[in-house]
Amino acid sequence: MTHSTFIRHALRASLLLAATAVFGRAQPSQPPDIARIAAAGELRIAMVSDLWPPFFYLNKRQQLAGLDIDLANEIARRLSVRVRFVREARTFDEVVTMIVDRRADIAATYLSDTLNRAKLVRFTRPYMQVKPAVLINRALAGTARRGRDHLSILNHPSARIGVTKGSSAATFAAADYPLAQIVSYDAWAEITRDVAEEKLTGAVCDEIDGKNWQTNHPEGAIAVETIIRPGPPDTLGIAVHREDRHLLYWLNHFLTLKERDGSLHRLRAQYIENNLWKRDLP
Repeated sequence: MTHSTFIRHALRASLLLAATAVFGRAQPSQPPDIARIAAAGELRIAMVSDLWPPFFYLNKRQQLAGLDIDLANEIARRLSVRVRFVREARTFDEVVTMIVDRRADIAATYLSDTLNRAKLVRFTRPYMQVKPAVLINRALAGTARRGRDHLSILNHPSARIGVTKGSSAATFAAADYPLAQIVSYDAWAEITRDVAEEKLTGAVCDEIDGKNWQTNHPEGAIAVETIIRPGPPDTLGIAVHREDRHLLYWLNHFLTLKERDGSLHRLRAQYIENNLWKRDLP
């Protein structure tokens, strides 16, 4: 064997050994929080038991649909697992408790990323935002001799303001109307009923709640007025357990890509800026 032939054989052997080392090397293990979901084969999504269209509702086929459902299904698909919606919580605060107790992996359920909730769980960057609003009884507002703007009507000791128990509305109402009586209800339908019947001066909500009520009760415009409140919007985030740091990073990156390709804008256009989704209602 000539010297040059020996060199070529030695080089070929070295390249073969290097390739074997590279391709034979074990793939790096996934972070524990991602590996846990992969091993289970499913992503558990914590949600409230009530329906809150257009974020989640039952369509004509009696299946869950809506903005949050679309988002959750894509997250599960990108993680290569099936999705399971765990609708056990009676309030939005109970949704947070489900994440703390690890009865679900993430919460994607029209959940406001408030500071109090952030003490218990980690939130992703906001994926959607809605304008703050109030429903005001026109008759009570008309008889009030405290000025014509909604703030002077609602921020008064005699004003009674309805909020959904365990929701961010309770926090916003207490901050915006400290002089008023804040009354908690189990269901939004009970609040709107009492506003219309003059048992409440008003109710704190957002543009979605106000728009839905007006659509479902066109005759109610005589008794109830929806006002978009000034101030910052209510931002919605996905909640994860405080120890699931890599899952949080992955979700944030997912939302960044969704915003970059226009998907989040399309979700807002489909579900919030128009009513096309209502064609899928029973």
